[in-house]
Amino acid sequence: MKISHKKVFQFLFYVIPAMLAIIFFILFMNKNNELHKTENGFKDKVEKYSRMRKELIADYKEKEKLFGISKNFKMNNIALFDHYINEMKKKGLANPVDDIISDLQKHPELIPYNGTLGGTMGFYFKKEIWVLNSKWVFAYFEDGHTSGYLLLEYTVTDDGRINWKRIAAMMD
Repeated sequence: MKISHKKVFQFLFYVIPAMLAIIFFILFMNKNNELHKTENGFKDKVEKYSRMRKELIADYKEKEKLFGISKNFKMNNIALFDHYINEMKKKGLANPVDDIISDLQKHPELIPYNGTLGGTMGFYFKKEIWVLNSKWVFAYFEDGHTSGYLLLEYTVTDDGRINWKRIAAMMD
């Protein structure tokens, strides 16, 4: 039995596109399944984030009640509780955290390193100064070229002045 070339080409003309369509359909379905898995994984992560955020907020509110954390509590204020804030206000600091940070920025002489390439060392970024508690401050300093960190001790005098003592310093 002899098959003509015409019949072979006709067969291939219909079979090859059908096979390609089936292959593309299978690939499409696989990619579609992967997309749905990724989308579901993303939704799960968003839900997990939302739960964790709610838990953190609830935990913070609980600690706020327990420890009397001030409404002025900021991220650069790690453990300055209401009784410390009130004590400092009695000594003349209007907004203790901001006053401490602003005062430190006026004292670049506490930085034990000289500037490089014509730069001047200083505490230029308020958000990079952390009031750790009623005794210590951790601060980032730089001159535009080099940088480092200081651990400082501070005291607030009865007349509202802030005295500084360098505890440790390191270049980045």
